[in-house]
Amino acid sequence: MKKSYIRYILEVVFFALLVAIDLLTKQIVFDLLEDTYSYVVLDKIFSLQLARNTGASFSILPGQITFLTIMPIIAIAGIAALLIVRPNTPTNLRIGAIMIAAGALGNLVDRLAFGYVRDFIDYVFLDTFFGIDFAIGNVADLFLLMGVVMLIVYIIFEFQDKDFYSKKKLAKLAEEQAQLIQASEPQEAQVEESAKDGE
Repeated sequence: MKKSYIRYILEVVFFALLVAIDLLTKQIVFDLLEDTYSYVVLDKIFSLQLARNTGASFSILPGQITFLTIMPIIAIAGIAALLIVRPNTPTNLRIGAIMIAAGALGNLVDRLAFGYVRDFIDYVFLDTFFGIDFAIGNVADLFLLMGVVMLIVYIIFEFQDKDFYSKKKLAKLAEEQAQLIQASEPQEAQVEESAKDGE
């Protein structure tokens, strides 16, 4: 039980840190570029460009403010419930889910405070090398993307049904396995004795 509480505390701290990083970077960049609106970090590779996004991550679903306000709240609540009710879920899954929740909250704060999301990361290299005119994003979008990638990797390579079992069910499974091991031990002993008698 104590380990679970420590884990929850660390996860809350991690979540809060991600949200703080997102909001701070938005505020710093918007303050710095208030007059110029853009700054080239690496020519034809990466630049900062102020943008006010009324849509979702990477400018998807522009103008859908109500939908984009309700959905993150539902997603964050669902993720929090999963992490609390199923404390035995794998670390990779939990980290990915926390990153998604943090990214969602970071952008939600912007929508509630300003009516839009503050974007500033311009992926110029995508246009330079691949001819893709990609949307301007922010740090919250990166957290969302990394979280989704981690969940996909977990589903493809690590997923097990028991990851979502309750503590009670896990204890029952462990007990059943212990009983099977105990039941098999006398049989193994009998086989060994029979082999010795045969010699």
